[in-house]
Amino acid sequence: MSTHKEYALIAILATVAVLGIIPAFAQTSADMNSTDSSQSTPGTGSQQILPIAVSTDKNVYDRQSIVIVTGHVQNSIAGQAVTMKVSDPTGKIVQVNQLTLDNNGDFQDKINTSSPLWSSGGTYTISVQAGAQQGLLSTTTQFTLPGGSSETSCTPQQIPATIGSELYCIDYSIDGGTVSGAMISQASKTLVVNIQADSDGQITLNIPRSVLDAKSGTNDAPLAVLIDGEQIQQFTDTPTADTRDVIVPFQAGSEKIEIIGTQIVPEFGPIAALVLAIAIISIIAVSAKTGLRFMPKY
Repeated sequence: MSTHKEYALIAILATVAVLGIIPAFAQTSADMNSTDSSQSTPGTGSQQILPIAVSTDKNVYDRQSIVIVTGHVQNSIAGQAVTMKVSDPTGKIVQVNQLTLDNNGDFQDKINTSSPLWSSGGTYTISVQAGAQQGLLSTTTQFTLPGGSSETSCTPQQIPATIGSELYCIDYSIDGGTVSGAMISQASKTLVVNIQADSDGQITLNIPRSVLDAKSGTNDAPLAVLIDGEQIQQFTDTPTADTRDVIVPFQAGSEKIEIIGTQIVPEFGPIAALVLAIAIISIIAVSAKTGLRFMPKY
């Protein structure tokens, strides 16, 4: 057989082989695609289970409500910690909690909307995170509070006292006048209450220790009180576990009462301190699991 005929026969056999393989390959590919599609696309009525989920019992709350937060983490370990952060409409963190999963991977928490840190109105965001080395899981949900103002954030029996953009509600009662406003000074560790005294009277203030306190070491120290810049000695200061209950008598025409302590609202606030504490605990936990060293070993 000549060389040309041998080449022609080889070409014919190759063509037949290719024509036979292509339909079979095409059929196989179609079957594979069909199988993958059925596996990746849920059928009608199927439900997608999220690896981590969180929700609230309502979407809108007022200023004197309890927000019930519930959630679930897939493939979790009982006792595992979940970090929950709440951010106000401006993005500022107003609450941080560490929650523990139960045997079913569920977690729950309650949030009080009357907290003075929640002074802004609008949409609040709850973020939850779980996991570390195995991969971080996170999700969010939102709820709404009415517009923030002194009238909606504090009750009529409370004085709204501000420090920067923060608002604190202080329980009070007054005879012989009215309260026109209040503010907190970090620099002088002072609560300033502005009044309009129509006659002689007195004001009673239940000041949270977290807002203003006076200490000498671990013991309570006396507060100092000034009326219109003059220090007075005749007032009552009754410390309780959580407050300093102060009764200040005043005369008609008095305008400003200053209560001075030794401790004031922390400059960075309780939330920042809690965030720092959680960060330190997380670093220690990760270091213990991974054997990470912060100092070189010699």
